[in-house]
Amino acid sequence: MEAIDIIAELKAIYIDGVPYRELDRHMTEADVLRWSAARSLSRRQLFDEVAKWLALGFYSSELSFEFCDAVANDLASLVMNTDGPKPELFWDVYSAFDEGEYYHGNNRNEDPVEIYTRPMIERIVKESLRGYSGEP
Repeated sequence: MEAIDIIAELKAIYIDGVPYRELDRHMTEADVLRWSAARSLSRRQLFDEVAKWLALGFYSSELSFEFCDAVANDLASLVMNTDGPKPELFWDVYSAFDEGEYYHGNNRNEDPVEIYTRPMIERIVKESLRGYSGEP
């Protein structure tokens, strides 16, 4: 299984245009275990790998904010159930998408995705993911 296969599975779960609460299913612990085993990665490595592809996909406008935010939110609950050090890249990416979920200071004239998320993801891509490009 390649990273692109994981992204394809995630796209089948988190369908663009379908509100989060109306999705037929969400990512599960079983998915994480299966993907980790198939990629020969620790859970922490898998979480960072998915975060990397969310960041790169959003940065290149190949993945929507809604898709990335839904995946990051569901993955966060699975990360919380993991012992040991938490994956730093994942938390940086999760935090970036989290900032786009609400109006800051109740300022409804600003798009929080464009004002907060996009610059944070750009920084992550340029600083943390330097050298990564292309398809998963």
